[in-house]
Amino acid sequence: MALASKGIFVVGAKRTPFCKYGGSLRELPASHAFAAAAKDALNSGNLNPTLVDSTIVGNVNFLSQCDGGKTPRYCGIYAGVSIDKPALGVNKACGSGLQAVLTGAMEILTGSADVCLTGGTELMSSLPILVRNVRFGTTLGSSYHFEDHHQKQFLDSYTGLSLEKMAENIAVKYNISREMSDDFALKSYLKWKAGQESKYFNDELTSLKVMLRKKEILVDKDELPEENMTLDNMAKSQPLLEDGVVVTSLNSSVPADGAAALVLANEATVKRNNLIPLARVVGWAAVGVDPLETGLAAVPAVKKLLQVTDTDIDSVDLFEINETFAAQVLAAVKELKIDDSTVNVNGGALVLGNPVAATGARMAVHLVHHLNRIKAKRGIAVSSCGGGQGVAVMFEAV
Repeated sequence: MALASKGIFVVGAKRTPFCKYGGSLRELPASHAFAAAAKDALNSGNLNPTLVDSTIVGNVNFLSQCDGGKTPRYCGIYAGVSIDKPALGVNKACGSGLQAVLTGAMEILTGSADVCLTGGTELMSSLPILVRNVRFGTTLGSSYHFEDHHQKQFLDSYTGLSLEKMAENIAVKYNISREMSDDFALKSYLKWKAGQESKYFNDELTSLKVMLRKKEILVDKDELPEENMTLDNMAKSQPLLEDGVVVTSLNSSVPADGAAALVLANEATVKRNNLIPLARVVGWAAVGVDPLETGLAAVPAVKKLLQVTDTDIDSVDLFEINETFAAQVLAAVKELKIDDSTVNVNGGALVLGNPVAATGARMAVHLVHHLNRIKAKRGIAVSSCGGGQGVAVMFEAV
């Protein structure tokens, strides 16, 4: 699935600070986190929330929420969207936030909506611990184990491999060394740090007050899983696999909490309401690949997107590639022959953490703001997704 488009604009884009697992957002419902970003996005775009025709929100770990599968619906209602307007939840693993943007754009393109509220939200801190085989009774002497989704390396049912093993295999295939992966992860941190010091994130961040341990606190900046990454402590980090060399906890993304929202509108709405768009949605592509190469699905997604938009890769000024594993990003950059100075210029999930459904939307939020900040023209946000899928969206500054 791929398409070039005209007349679809991003008129508001905001995100909450991304907070570490067990951090400041851990007691906040995912719908409230999204609503905070969405209200700010609508307000910054000078758009009344009652004009939103549809809410489309990525949310993967819905069992972590008291509202479960209803979370996307309440994301819209809590953001001020009229109660008679529908909502849709999207799950495409790490690409969920981008898929929400893509789906919203398609609703506008087909005339189903004039304005769509899109994005993603994930509070991974509240994901429950799992106990299997107790629902229909237990037997005397049976041993039951608590499974922590964040700690256990789950085997994919199709490939029989964990994501960590697949990333390790990609590293071997593309000659990505441990040192290269560690260096990329450290650079992600240093780029984020430089961006933070230069106040590059101010325009995209939404501050919010939350209750934590019965006290109200202000969350107004990113809360990193690792505060002081150095090449020395990265070198000391042990491989995640017994037979592995490259993939470690410090050159892989870790669970986090956060939300990101983008408001899309058609050209008629922009003109009628005198809105000032941040960017235009140029086109998108969603592809499938062999699940054994899940981490490289970003490559054909970008290639297909360039093809349908009739764009040369050298004319793309910025790339946001999801940093699930450093090795995967390095392999994708190698395959696409991208100038690495254009990739994740202010850091990514390796430093911020990876609240799965929110990460793709965060990349898009940052991209549309940074295109305008540096007076660049075109950027692509792309993510590989579990199960062997890739999704990419192209934006142009206006």
